[in-house]
Amino acid sequence: MKRPVSDEKARAPVGHTGPLVSCLRLLFISLLLTVSAPAGEILAGRLYTVPEKVYVSQAFEIHFELEVSFGSEIEDVRISDFPNNPDLITVGRLESTSRTRVTRDNQSIDVLHFIAAARCHKAIAHTFAPAIQCTLVERRNTGFFSHWQSYPKQKELAPFALRVLPLPEAGRPANFSGAIGTFRLLGRLVPNSVQPGDITTLSLTLTGQGWLGEAPMPAPADSPLFKSYPVKELVREPLRVQTEQIFIPQSTNAVQIAAARFSFFNPSTDRYEESVAGPFNLIFSAASETSRTNEVRVIDTARPAAAETLPQAVTIARVNETLRHAVPLLVGCAGALVAFFVFFLLYGAHKRIAFVTGLALLIASIAGGYAMSGKTDVVTRTLVQRTDVRFAPSGSAATLFSLHSGSAVTPLESAGSWIRVDSAGRRGWIHAEALQAASPHD
Repeated sequence: MKRPVSDEKARAPVGHTGPLVSCLRLLFISLLLTVSAPAGEILAGRLYTVPEKVYVSQAFEIHFELEVSFGSEIEDVRISDFPNNPDLITVGRLESTSRTRVTRDNQSIDVLHFIAAARCHKAIAHTFAPAIQCTLVERRNTGFFSHWQSYPKQKELAPFALRVLPLPEAGRPANFSGAIGTFRLLGRLVPNSVQPGDITTLSLTLTGQGWLGEAPMPAPADSPLFKSYPVKELVREPLRVQTEQIFIPQSTNAVQIAAARFSFFNPSTDRYEESVAGPFNLIFSAASETSRTNEVRVIDTARPAAAETLPQAVTIARVNETLRHAVPLLVGCAGALVAFFVFFLLYGAHKRIAFVTGLALLIASIAGGYAMSGKTDVVTRTLVQRTDVRFAPSGSAATLFSLHSGSAVTPLESAGSWIRVDSAGRRGWIHAEALQAASPHD
């Protein structure tokens, strides 16, 4: 028996529309759940310092921990009632460092960590009541789709107590540099095997952790046994300083350069400490058999040591010697030119007179040049011992410079047992006993 056609048409759509209705129902339920799901929240936050105990001028960190609902992000962070007075404290930018996940009351929580570098210029004891304003961003799922949604949020944070202590007066050394932290001073003396009058260079390097600022680098105490030059600063970085200083031993008694001392305050031990480099010992080697050349030594106290120094190839003595030998040649050449000029000037009218006059002028110029060359042979003498060159012919006169044994000098004048000499352009008085005896032909 056949069923009515109308019944079949009435039942047919049921089998085809069932799955579609189920999908629409599930989508509608997910939308309801999404709308009803609570938005992300800022749960708590706190500020604290690392280390907990802080001194004036000490470099430290301000840590910021913020607890938010699982999967949330924050943007445009602003903290009110936060220490930002530049006359009181210097605070860097809060930088995000890490994100951790914890479980509390069966609920997952994200903890965001931020750090800012800071340094206080004055002692302070104050409790702040900070609050945060930010934009909280979270991913929202709508069935098969998801999107990011943002919400403006604000939250009062836990009170923030900032305690910055002044540096203690007890035990503060007179040479305290003002540096806070831990530092180490190293030194090196090159060369350490010298002769009196030699140049030796002391290099000091200071490194460490903390705050160095503009703390001055130390220098060894002055000694009458050394001629010393001002300290030259080569490198100045936030936590590294390098200097250089030149010393010249004046005698074999100058066997040691005093130690350099750098004082600083160590907040870890709550006391003043000191890093010492030296003392630096000198060894006086046997004198070289080869006599020392008396060249002008250039000591640079302003240019960085990294700059390349060119050797002084031309000395003053060599220039003077060249000029002395060049003058007779120039006189002879000038006389020859005059002789030829006169010869050609008179040759057209009086050949015999032109020849005689030109020849006479030529002979006169050659004779004059020869006579001057004889006068330019200046006698030089050699020192038989190391001696000080003084400003005046007296043992109590100021010392201008020193000359080594074997140095060549040119005597200029004498006054009793003192002789004024020229040494590569430098002039002064020395005692006659320091000069080598003159040879018979002198």
